[in-house]
Amino acid sequence: MTRKREHRMTVRLNGDEYTKVLSKIERSGLSKQEYILSSILNKKIQERLNVDYFKLINEVNHVGTNLNQIARKLNGNESILKDEIFKNQLLLNQVLKNLNDQIKGNSNGNN
Repeated sequence: MTRKREHRMTVRLNGDEYTKVLSKIERSGLSKQEYILSSILNKKIQERLNVDYFKLINEVNHVGTNLNQIARKLNGNESILKDEIFKNQLLLNQVLKNLNDQIKGNSNGNN
């Protein structure tokens, strides 16, 4: 069964409001109609995940692997080079910075 929409509504926005709405619609990946209906009906609107998110997950997995290798060496009483620890600390710091940038750069589509 197809749903018919018989009523049409028009809304006027100033430039700032229009820009914000278009930005949220673009980030959601929905059409204008889908976004507005979802918003009116209090449905959760999620932003599309961008490629940086997947790169970040890959970086976190890489750091986790390195930390597991270091833990294995420590538990086996093997020596660990200070350079290896320092390299992993720098990598972890970069991943955390990227994560922080990603979180600050993305906002919930409902704002």
